[in-house]
Amino acid sequence: MKINKLLFLIIALSAAQINAVSVVYNMKIRRLFTLGAQVLNPGKSKLIGSVVPIFYKRDRHIVQVDAGVDAYEKSLTGGAILNLRFVAKKKWWLEGTTGIEKESLKSCGTLNFKTSRTGIDDIILSGGYNFLLNDKSQFVLYGLAGFPTRTDVTALERFNTLVGTRFFGLGVGTELSYAPINTLERSLVGITQFRFVHFFDRKWFPILPRNAKIQPGNITDILLTLQCREKLNVFEMGYNPTFFTNQAVVLATEKINADTFIRQSGYFTYMRLFKQLPGIALPGLIGCGLSISKTEQFDTRAVSIFLNFSALF
Repeated sequence: MKINKLLFLIIALSAAQINAVSVVYNMKIRRLFTLGAQVLNPGKSKLIGSVVPIFYKRDRHIVQVDAGVDAYEKSLTGGAILNLRFVAKKKWWLEGTTGIEKESLKSCGTLNFKTSRTGIDDIILSGGYNFLLNDKSQFVLYGLAGFPTRTDVTALERFNTLVGTRFFGLGVGTELSYAPINTLERSLVGITQFRFVHFFDRKWFPILPRNAKIQPGNITDILLTLQCREKLNVFEMGYNPTFFTNQAVVLATEKINADTFIRQSGYFTYMRLFKQLPGIALPGLIGCGLSISKTEQFDTRAVSIFLNFSALF
């Protein structure tokens, strides 16, 4: 099976980039679940359920003259992310996350096709411990494991996986927050998060030869956030660089490595706290948000718009 070496490299970059932007792994979206646990502030063991309707749009230009590839690609994803978090008296917490989504993909140029799929995104299980350093500071340490709900790939998914990543992932993260203002009326909190996720190698047939593997590599996230609460209104904005490293295609005769690249992202969210959510006698929050990102690799641009409905049970 002869495929241009440069095309192998493009496949490695494409698959690795797609696995990391599956919406259930997106660090800015996952920030919503942490935000719900922080501002709802349960005093004893509680369950927090969240539903996040989301619309995600990505455009990119895959071009490599030597490999004969020049294609414009548009991807649209719509659906809802589901999260259930158990908080044990502000310290231990466990959560599960997945998504129900429809993803549509259109490519024009060297590759001309249009396809879509509706399905369930990866399932992510995570848990951690909150260390209360003092009245103004907190440190969080957590781990996560990601499980794909679909593992097979088709020839059409050479540059994209539709709904989910197809990769198993394992990661660890931290969060450090400091609140110079922290009263019942208002608060101002600075938050720094760090996350590292490793995705495990796997065979990628029929896109790659049977004896070849794709190495999706690692993603490293840094999230810098400023949160402001005025009575029942919570505003949050942040910056999120994501580093994609150690990606490659492993053939029987050689290993083709990809260069490290970075995705730059920013986001803004607004949340309104309710002592009783409309229609149900439960405390919770309702909010919305916007995220914008850019990656030099393949001239990729993405935007997501989302809502958030969280309830404290």
